Amino acid sequence: MEKAKVVGLTSILILVAVTVLTIAVIKTNTAAHVTVMKTPASLSGTPVPTIAPTRAAISVMMPVHTATPVPKVAPTQAIGSTHTTVSTQSLAVSASSSNSDRYFPVGTPVATMRALAANLTKQQVKTIIEKQVDANWGVIQSALGLGSKAQAYAFFLGMATRESTLNAALETGSGASHSYGPLQAAEPAYANANPSYSPENDIPQMVQYAFTPQNFYDPGIAVHMGIRHLIHFAHQSKAAGFTGTDFIRHALIGYNTGWVTTSNQSWLQQYSDEIGALAGWYLINGHLYDDAFTWTGSQAVNRSSPWGWY
Repeated sequence: MEKAKVVGLTSILILVAVTVLTIAVIKTNTAAHVTVMKTPASLSGTPVPTIAPTRAAISVMMPVHTATPVPKVAPTQAIGSTHTTVSTQSLAVSASSSNSDRYFPVGTPVATMRALAANLTKQQVKTIIEKQVDANWGVIQSALGLGSKAQAYAFFLGMATRESTLNAALETGSGASHSYGPLQAAEPAYANANPSYSPENDIPQMVQYAFTPQNFYDPGIAVHMGIRHLIHFAHQSKAAGFTGTDFIRHALIGYNTGWVTTSNQSWLQQYSDEIGALAGWYLINGHLYDDAFTWTGSQAVNRSSPWGWY
C-alpha cells in the first residue's frame, strides 16, 4: 500500500510538471509571434524609429539658401561696349523720395565717397548720368526741349565733358563757385547753402537737396543737382525771350556765370557751343554707353555746326 501511494504521488507530480512546461512554451511562442508583427520593417533591414525625428535632423537634409551680402558701397561695374538697359521704375524720383539719387549708401563717410568717386570709370560716370536722365526725363524734356533720351544722354555727357572731362570727384572754386562732380554742381544749386544765394524753388518735380557734405560729395546727388540747376536757368532763359538754339545756349551760360543774358559771343562759343559740339560727338559716334570719351578742344570733335543735332 505504501508503495502504491508513492507511485501515485509521483505520477501526479509528473503530470503537474508537464502541464506547467506546456503553458510556458505556449506563452513563449505567443510573445515571439507578437514581436514579429510589430516590426514589419525588419523584413527590409531598415529600423523604424520609435519617436519622430527632430526639426534639426530634418533640416540637415534640406538645401540651405545663403543670402548674398549687400555691399556697403556701390560695386564697380564691368566695363564693356554692350549697353544694359536699366529699369527706370525703381529709379523714379519724386519730391517725397529723396534717397534714390544717392550713388553711395547713406552714412558712407565723406572721405570714402571722395576716394571711391575718384576711381569711377568714364563708363560708370555715364551710367550715373543715364540714371538721372531716366529718372527725370519728363521735366528734362519739357524744360530743355530735347527730342529723345539719347539726345539728353549726349547733351549731359557733353556738359560733363566740358565741366570735368567726366571726373566724378573734381572739386573746384569757393563760395558761390564751389562746385563738385561731373557736372560741377555749385553751392547755389543746393538748399540752405547761403542766404545770399538766389533761391531755386521753381523745379518742384525734382528734389532740392540741402547743402551738406553727405549730399554735396555724393556723385549721384551731384549729377541730380547739376541737372536741376540747369533747368532753373532754362526757365530764366525762356523768360528772357530766348528761343531755338539761343535758348539752350543762354541756359548753359547762365549755369556757368549765373546770368542768362550774357551777350559775350566769345564765351558763348567757348562754353555753350563747345558743349553742343561735344554732345554731338557722343551722339553721332555712338559713345553714349561705353568707356570712350573726348575732351574740350579735341580736334576729333566737329564744331562746324555744334547744335545741328538739337
